[in-house]
Amino acid sequence: MIQLTCKVVLDSNFFLLSLNLKLDIFYEIEALLSRRVRFIAISPVRDELYRLSIESSERGRRAVYISKFLDRCESVKFDRGAQETVDDALVRFAVENKAIVATADTALRKRLRNINVPVIHVRERSRLKLEGYPPDDC
Repeated sequence: MIQLTCKVVLDSNFFLLSLNLKLDIFYEIEALLSRRVRFIAISPVRDELYRLSIESSERGRRAVYISKFLDRCESVKFDRGAQETVDDALVRFAVENKAIVATADTALRKRLRNINVPVIHVRERSRLKLEGYPPDDC
């Protein structure tokens, strides 16, 4: 029996929120989807976390810690357009690669759902929820 593998691209704020809530996002996402998961961190997200990590603030210290989570993700080089934000790049990557997006950003979540991209987000500060249906071939 072949087990499908889903692609899940992670937003930087999802990493930060999971750290705050002490969630094992890798285990929780696989349990939620009941499939093997290819966790992906695109280069704009990695760059954003790096920029945060050099801040001398609590958020900066958390970003340094999150770099350990990035080791569990496939790093994908993905160029942003000249006027493109990190969120724009996440949307484009998800559409082009039929990926699910894991984010804590409400505006991004709504934007993705409006174009039928499945989204994983935290619900009730302790569980993950999937909105939309993952592609058949994930």
